[in-house]
Amino acid sequence: MKKQKGKRPQPVVIETVEGEPTRIGEREFVPVVQVTTRGRRRAFVGAHRVRGEGWGIVRLRPVAVLERSAGGQRRLPIQDRTAQWLGGFLLAAFIVPLLLGVAVRLANSEPGGQEA
Repeated sequence: MKKQKGKRPQPVVIETVEGEPTRIGEREFVPVVQVTTRGRRRAFVGAHRVRGEGWGIVRLRPVAVLERSAGGQRRLPIQDRTAQWLGGFLLAAFIVPLLLGVAVRLANSEPGGQEA
């Protein structure tokens, strides 16, 4: 891989941020979000023009809710069930074709161990 002089990898910044608290009765609830940001910017200076460009991506993922009351603070985690289901489907998408391939190969083989 050829490394270009002056090129630096753009950092990915991950931080956890607490949102604005909401008071319900004697309790206060505060959302906690994981913020992932990535961006890139470039500037070009030529003989007759100057040009700049850039892009950025921000991902917000809720991770918990803090419950604060006179009795103390409690952290209630938020589970992403959709991501868990999609991960299971992805795993199945890799395993099922492999199992079917093995089953077809076993079904097509002759009883003596010789393939046709």
